[in-house]
Amino acid sequence: MDSLSAILNTFRLEAEIIQSAQYCGDWAIKTSGQGHVTFHFVTQGCCYLDADCFDAPLLMNAGDFILFSRDANHKLESSPECGVPVNSVKSLSYTEGLQLESVGLLCGYFCFSHAASNPLLQSLPEYIYYQAGSSENGAAIQGLLDVIKAEVIENGSGHTIVINRLTESLFALLLRAYINRAREASLATGLAAALADSRISRALDAIHNNPETNWSVHELAEIATMSRSAFADRFKVLLQEPPKTYLSRWRMQNAWIWLKEEGATTIDVANRCGYESEAAFSKAFKKVTGQTPGSVRNQ
Repeated sequence: MDSLSAILNTFRLEAEIIQSAQYCGDWAIKTSGQGHVTFHFVTQGCCYLDADCFDAPLLMNAGDFILFSRDANHKLESSPECGVPVNSVKSLSYTEGLQLESVGLLCGYFCFSHAASNPLLQSLPEYIYYQAGSSENGAAIQGLLDVIKAEVIENGSGHTIVINRLTESLFALLLRAYINRAREASLATGLAAALADSRISRALDAIHNNPETNWSVHELAEIATMSRSAFADRFKVLLQEPPKTYLSRWRMQNAWIWLKEEGATTIDVANRCGYESEAAFSKAFKKVTGQTPGSVRNQ
């Protein structure tokens, strides 16, 4: 399994649609402030997006998609001067028929089991914006956006679960596209930059796929086809921590899932993480997460 797949699988990505409707006339909505990764997709018409991280409101047209990786304060509105209080105008369901002069919106959250400590989210820019028809989108992203738009408007049986799964796939495609652009732009730091580095990413693949292995820096350097010192320096520059620290944290993130979702015993998780004793694992787990294995299992 490649590192991006392993990370998304461990952090348990889930999409939740909170708005799939049409707005007519003057309106304004706000969905930020929930602590999640927020996204908006304009399915028809156009509107303005006003955010603290923008110098001026952004005009979004049909087919445009934006994702806020850190829940920035923002609102969508019919026009910058509409003056309508947020969330005061009732939307129209697609079951009432497609309104030709309306603005169609699909809004939701991306949630993660480890959202508070997700290194991939922390390495992303504050927002990722894709304009309809942009050459940067790629056929896969553009095609998936078209399918989501059709599913929203058709509003068929089971559309909610279908749209949730489609938007989860869209998130993975957006991340892959961002990492590819990071490779071309040579980003300085962050997990995305590390995944974009052809040599460091090979070492990350080894860590993510075999966390139980007590990897030495020398072994990881060999996988990356680098000298030990050059690898250790490059790894720390990109990820802001040594390889062994990253390995320990990755183990604990997997351990959290096994304890919380599987109800695995502490000794079983210790073995799966490559620890020789339950005590050594429990000490490492509390150091990384701030909680004991037992408290997490009982949540």
